[in-house]
Amino acid sequence: MRRPVLIVLLALAAAGCSSGSESPAEEGAGPAQDTTPTVSSRIYTKDELPKVALQPADAPSGMRYTKVDSGPRTPFDVGLILDEQVAEVRGFGLRGIFDVTFDSTTSDIRLTSRLWLFSEPSGAEGWLEKSRLEAELYQFQPITAPQLGDGRSWAARGNVGAEVISHAFRIGNLVVVTAYSTQSQQLSESLALAAAQKAAARVREL
Repeated sequence: MRRPVLIVLLALAAAGCSSGSESPAEEGAGPAQDTTPTVSSRIYTKDELPKVALQPADAPSGMRYTKVDSGPRTPFDVGLILDEQVAEVRGFGLRGIFDVTFDSTTSDIRLTSRLWLFSEPSGAEGWLEKSRLEAELYQFQPITAPQLGDGRSWAARGNVGAEVISHAFRIGNLVVVTAYSTQSQQLSESLALAAAQKAAARVREL
């Protein structure tokens, strides 16, 4: 059976949830910026992924970097286990996948930021659009968010075995997907946006 791309994009975040304390997620006002992002013509390389990803020091308040669930990933690692799935993503020009994961110190909330590297921006744009269509198919509800990255971006919340708020966007030949997830807490859209904006800023810093 075909495994939905949306699940592949978010599986690491959702699968990492475990029971924890019942303290609600911290609510807070995210950055107020709503400026149009600068379009990037940069072509990133696989060796640059650790530099443009979120860093351990970027852990949100009350969260910590999770080394075991971070670093380079293969298609198999992120749930692309069928030959046709691997062929499809490689058809977009996939060159690398890199994850950074943070876990809460007091609850089951998890934040995952995934970089998908493609050979060309056109392939990255195609993969981003595919993820958006899958989000609609699985009834994720769009949420209001400023544009992130180059051109189209999307943000939505839904449930894939855990409650998830995800932001996805493209910068150059990279697709960046950030996902907050939990099975027991209330997720903050403002904190999810702040994490996505930080991930975008990291990519543009290099």
